[in-house]
Amino acid sequence: MGESEGTDELAGIFPKLVAEGFRVVAPRSNQYNCIAFAAGDTSRWWSFHQPEYWPVHATRSNSIDSLVEVFAGLGFERCHDSRAESGFEKVALYAQQGAWTHAAVQTPHGTWLSKIGEGPVIEHHNPESLAGGPYGNPTIHMRRQAMPPDSEAGPREEPTRMQSQYPKPAL
Repeated sequence: MGESEGTDELAGIFPKLVAEGFRVVAPRSNQYNCIAFAAGDTSRWWSFHQPEYWPVHATRSNSIDSLVEVFAGLGFERCHDSRAESGFEKVALYAQQGAWTHAAVQTPHGTWLSKIGEGPVIEHHNPESLAGGPYGNPTIHMRRQAMPPDSEAGPREEPTRMQSQYPKPAL
């Protein structure tokens, strides 16, 4: 699928994206999904279904509480909203009827990145840009202290570098 073809497809699935603006920042991949991407792992697919990877500290379940456990185990805590906060990394967790459906991660510039299934990674203005579609709505926001890009400590060294590779948005 070409980039413009994928863009048209996404616009049909998530109509708010057209009005608010978005851009494709990484190509399609079936190697990792949105949960893995938001956690900073682009090497494997994360799912509660066996035999996929799922962190041992989290219950293997499709409940939104299980996804909260995943990100809490990575150092995130619940917060009130999706507004950018200096010194913090944020994730937005989406759900429908109590089951998790998607996760998005905030860039250092305040925009959001979402890995769309086996599709591309897109940059969008806010978590609500994907609301109302197949992902349901962003229901939980979480944050953790951001680490410097050159930090050698902690599990977010790689994702911090990954997120910083995207230039300041021109949405």
